[in-house]
Amino acid sequence: MSALRGTLLSFFFAIGGVMLLSLSSVWLNIERMDLAYDVNKLEKELSNRTALASKLELERNNLISPYRLKRLAATYGLGPVGPGQMRLMTGQDQGK
Repeated sequence: MSALRGTLLSFFFAIGGVMLLSLSSVWLNIERMDLAYDVNKLEKELSNRTALASKLELERNNLISPYRLKRLAATYGLGPVGPGQMRLMTGQDQGK
């Protein structure tokens, strides 16, 4: 009776161990897939931000191009600085 009881007990422990390992394997696969989705989402966000940064840099370069600024200056009647029109500010002058 005792041998049968020991065998049954070992059998149930083995089944329990197999179930525990199976559940752990499934849980780890689910976690791996979640991490893969997160990495994919972050890669897309990085790609979008990089593209936006490139577009903004292009727009900035377009806005400060000398040709465009020269056309705007002519539109508003602006020209080169004449003698006595430019005033340089030093660190001491800015506080006053």
